[in-house]
Amino acid sequence: MNKINKNNHDFYLSNTEPCPYLTNRDEKKIFLIMNDINKSNEYEFLIKNGFRRSHNILYNQVCANCNSCRSIRINVNEFTLSKSNKRILNKNKNLFIKKLSDKPTEEQFLLFKKYLKFKHCDSEMNEMNFDDYCKMFTPPGIITKIYEYYYKDELVGCVISDFLEGALSMVYSFYTDSFLKNSFGKYIIIDHFRLAKEMSKKYVYLGYWVEGSSKMDYKNSFNSSEVLIDNTWTSI
Repeated sequence: MNKINKNNHDFYLSNTEPCPYLTNRDEKKIFLIMNDINKSNEYEFLIKNGFRRSHNILYNQVCANCNSCRSIRINVNEFTLSKSNKRILNKNKNLFIKKLSDKPTEEQFLLFKKYLKFKHCDSEMNEMNFDDYCKMFTPPGIITKIYEYYYKDELVGCVISDFLEGALSMVYSFYTDSFLKNSFGKYIIIDHFRLAKEMSKKYVYLGYWVEGSSKMDYKNSFNSSEVLIDNTWTSI
């Protein structure tokens, strides 16, 4: 692992690892550790330039001979509902009570673990304990909240998001398998566009879209999508 000092930040280069999205590919990351509350205003700048957050680490892909990972965001002011989006909203209409919280809870964590078990059973995140989960909410100087969905007093869905000055950045979403027929995962994302618009945020960042990865196909199914190509946000 190599250390690089740039703009008064210490960046690091990760070791090369197998790509989790595309077969026969390797991945490499550049990252920095968010440990200075006085530099937290630079977080949104880095997000705009392709970085993502995991716990208190901001990272970007710098893979050799591959640039398939593209940061993707939705312009919520230009987003319009497709026929498919409208069907999803109708399936989930008036089903859930929604709450916005800034505190991690055991109830959330149990749902998180259940989600990983049916959705990502081979992920390293399955090794996380409750303390690890709580650290997803505590990067210095960053406002992080969780949007909760309840069905008959049972927590069935959550979105952990960073609240930036002009955007929401979806860090992680998880949910029960009870509403898979309702396309609940997509519903949560569409509902986040509504939340962002109500809060006068222009964008919702969805992380990386990997062209050719079936795991990521859903991210480019929303109109008003923009991806970062050669340091320029481009509509797709």
